[in-house]
Amino acid sequence: MISLEQVCMKYDRIIILASNDVREFLRTLNNIGIDAIAIDYDPKFENTMSYVNKDFVFDDVDLTADLIIHKNVEKTYPVELPEGTDVILIGDNDQHNGDCTPIKSCQQLISLYDVGEIYDQGCDEEETHWYVYGKIRCR
Repeated sequence: MISLEQVCMKYDRIIILASNDVREFLRTLNNIGIDAIAIDYDPKFENTMSYVNKDFVFDDVDLTADLIIHKNVEKTYPVELPEGTDVILIGDNDQHNGDCTPIKSCQQLISLYDVGEIYDQGCDEEETHWYVYGKIRCR
């Protein structure tokens, strides 16, 4: 698997979608001069520093960033990501309640999000969690 920390060092502005609790990671990135925020719909993140507490599928949110990390693709697809943006898409097929699009392969992630250039891709040993690091195709 790729190292999120190493990848993030290449970017100036990062947005993490459906992140759950990444407060320490955000604090680390912001402390070294990377503008990093998380957008999460869970109300437990309301009034949390570096979090935007909105539903990025249905609410009006600004997804302008150099890198977007979408951590739970299976829960939120479809999300229209900006053309030409670097992304890390992470999803699984654990089939939890509310998973609208279980992810079963890297190719599925590439197709769902129209990733044109692939920098890296892979899965865990159990083949239940997949990731793709690449760039959204310009149409």
